[in-house]
Amino acid sequence: MEIKEKKLRILGKASASVLKKVQSRYAITIKENAILLFVGYTFNEYKTGSLFDIFIEESDKSWNHDYKIKLEKVYDECGTTYNSTPEGFKTLCLFECFPSIPAAIRKLPTLKTWDVTGKGLYFCNHVDIDLLNNRANGSSLLNSFEEAILSGLHQKSKKSFTEQDIAEVFRLPDSPLRLIIDDMILSGALRNANDKLVLAE
Repeated sequence: MEIKEKKLRILGKASASVLKKVQSRYAITIKENAILLFVGYTFNEYKTGSLFDIFIEESDKSWNHDYKIKLEKVYDECGTTYNSTPEGFKTLCLFECFPSIPAAIRKLPTLKTWDVTGKGLYFCNHVDIDLLNNRANGSSLLNSFEEAILSGLHQKSKKSFTEQDIAEVFRLPDSPLRLIIDDMILSGALRNANDKLVLAE
């Protein structure tokens, strides 16, 4: 299993208008310790009831393991309800947090749709942390792509880049490129800075 399949990418929290629509359509009651979040494209199935015990901040890769986060409900952009996160879909998910909602989750960007801000979180489990941090466990193809991108970026004169700059270095479709950039941020090869990507020093 590749690195990318070991976590959920949380883009932000649902706005009040989105929350109202979901509550009205599905007649659900959201507990004080629960929150509705926009989840990016998923590459692994997590069933409702799944527990996450670590979250990683996208901006600086700091992580926290003081909470348990339970996946309660899963909806896709068409309003379909699922019993798990469907592979290859972006979803709107209800999570219940124990003992309470972490400050980092409360501070997520408020969204009306699946916008990528670079200020999200990753939910994962402690059993997967070694895979997230040990690059030897990633696929050789993924590592080859990243090495080629880093080599190309080091040859440029500037120090910060957009995703378009990276796309020009190593031409890939948007979805795989986004996965590779995510992995490079998690590994420390790149970092977010003022909506740009910066090479690690």
